[in-house]
Amino acid sequence: MPCPYLSPAHRRWTATARRVSLLSAALLAAIATGAAPAAANYDKPGSCREVSVPVAVTEGGPADNTVAATFCTPRRWADGPRQADVLVAGATYNREYWDSSFDPETYSYVDDTLAAGRATFNFDRLGTGASTRPASGELTVSSDAYVLHQLIGWVHRAGYDEVNAVGHSLGSATLTHEASRWHDLDRVILTGVIHLPGVGLNSTGFFTSLYPAALDPIAAGRDTDSGYLTTLPGRRGAAFYDPRTADPAVIAHDERTKDLTTVGEVAESMTTLLSPAPVNTSRAITAPVLVVMGAEDNIFCNFTVSCRDAASIAANEAPYYSGAADFDALVAPGVAHNLTLHPSAPATFAAMNHWITTGDL
Repeated sequence: MPCPYLSPAHRRWTATARRVSLLSAALLAAIATGAAPAAANYDKPGSCREVSVPVAVTEGGPADNTVAATFCTPRRWADGPRQADVLVAGATYNREYWDSSFDPETYSYVDDTLAAGRATFNFDRLGTGASTRPASGELTVSSDAYVLHQLIGWVHRAGYDEVNAVGHSLGSATLTHEASRWHDLDRVILTGVIHLPGVGLNSTGFFTSLYPAALDPIAAGRDTDSGYLTTLPGRRGAAFYDPRTADPAVIAHDERTKDLTTVGEVAESMTTLLSPAPVNTSRAITAPVLVVMGAEDNIFCNFTVSCRDAASIAANEAPYYSGAADFDALVAPGVAHNLTLHPSAPATFAAMNHWITTGDL
């Protein structure tokens, strides 16, 4: 029986080969104008392409920055309208978070989504990975949300009527702002964030792990001003993982592939999470919303709100999503902040996929 999605090895081989396709005049012209190429180019089953999308940081501003992304389609589409998932990584992460090059059979959300018959748009936020790096002062959750809106529009123009988005941590805060304002998504999955009073005992551990990226080896060869941050060496395990279940080799890989965030992004994400429900931007989201938390995510949980119990999460979060067409909460057992990078990731992916497919848990 043919495989319904690209194998990790085949997909990563294709990731090299697909760069050649960027040399076509039609694609270069589309990139220059910011438009997606013809839908057929992004509808061919079983393909992955590197794409480069011009974006503006502010509304009305010039599209003088570029987001680097990987767009993949499954070998076999799921029944119904063809869908694409847009993946939004968190602070100090890039697209590696959703498509780990370490044991992708276990840790790649991209691979599981392709197996489920949906396309994926996995990108580096501005300031991270292969995307351009503007001055740190330009990057906030609000600017990230506007960039995300442009990327979602790009996916729609590539021929996808149904577009879902999945955020993690800072990426979830960004997605909240985008979905609450532009209403251009069919489903919203927010992982690794809950609102007040959901503050965990390890929240200080995360904040004290951040320091100027210019002081870190990650800055070598990179233009990083003083407003760019990353994590102190050796701190990611304690901040983002459950040591009882996580693979030390995954944590070591995470340390090697860590990336950047900005002071403005961190500050505005906190404002978003600390705003009470009656005035929180999240109440304007109209798409169905799923909140997914690791049971041991002590950055947010298990002090005043238990993330070991989906009912507790739902009771805390439902007032923040009163405008959503539907709201659900899901717990990933034995998992801390990084849901995609614990060994139970395939079970978490399967539950998320079931919700996307059926609207139920």
